[in-house]
Amino acid sequence: MEEKTNTLPLTALSEGISALKEAENIRFIYNDDELIVADALRDIPDFRTYKMAFNVIVQCRRGEAQFELGNEAINFYAGQIFISHSHVTIGRIMVSPDFDGSVICISDQLLKTILQAQLGIWNRALYQRHYLIFEHEEQTEGRDEVGEMVIENFRRSTSPFKQDILVCLLRVACLMICERIMNQEHAETYKVKGARMDVLFQRFLENLSRRKVKKVSVAEYASELCITPKYLSTICRKVSGKSPVEWISEYVIQDITFYLLTTDLSAKEIATKMGFPNSSFFGKYVREHLGLSPTAYRQTKKSE
Repeated sequence: MEEKTNTLPLTALSEGISALKEAENIRFIYNDDELIVADALRDIPDFRTYKMAFNVIVQCRRGEAQFELGNEAINFYAGQIFISHSHVTIGRIMVSPDFDGSVICISDQLLKTILQAQLGIWNRALYQRHYLIFEHEEQTEGRDEVGEMVIENFRRSTSPFKQDILVCLLRVACLMICERIMNQEHAETYKVKGARMDVLFQRFLENLSRRKVKKVSVAEYASELCITPKYLSTICRKVSGKSPVEWISEYVIQDITFYLLTTDLSAKEIATKMGFPNSSFFGKYVREHLGLSPTAYRQTKKSE
């Protein structure tokens, strides 16, 4: 397989749309600020490391791909469906020469509209694991699985309500994914723990992802939601199984690795940009979470 490297650091997938359009073999079915649907992913443009601005569903029809999600290496094969939530960092993409697939990218806001009461199923599964990989199911009763169903039905439609039809098709596809999630796990895990908790947890992650300086106290995040730090901890543990501190650290490390791998900023400049008091404290934080100093981590990853 050949590695795909980029000439530009990308901070969101939406910023890579112009690059995607330059790829001759990719067909855009739909593209706006809330939704991207593309088919024939044979000619993937040069990406290296970028932060996702969308929830992503990728279906691999042929070939295979390898990439890193955060610091985890992912292998993705023909017949599989890959799903991730927004705000994750993906990099070091390698694809086989015969790779082919389709992708659906959905904003957080549109996903709320599509899934409605079932949003908690999607969030709990993906926020606990960051991604899911399903084996493609055989067609049943003439239905195509997930991306194929959306793309083929939307492409064939000549209705004046084509955009509304697309949203309905996406709802069916996303509900099929939620059904797969519940079938794979104990359904009891995904029973609603409380609509208010789901909403507050989602707002906490939205606030966390938007912040340029993320490493602040749990109390500060709680105050933004008009709740106590103790209640925010309870929400996070019940909905995701992780504490607010763990979530904050996770997002901080994502930003650190992104800056180290896609920019030439020095450790001191990154520390200042991310709100660390000094480069010494920043270096200690990186070593604790990544096992290497900022410089060593950058050199190791770039030499791989």
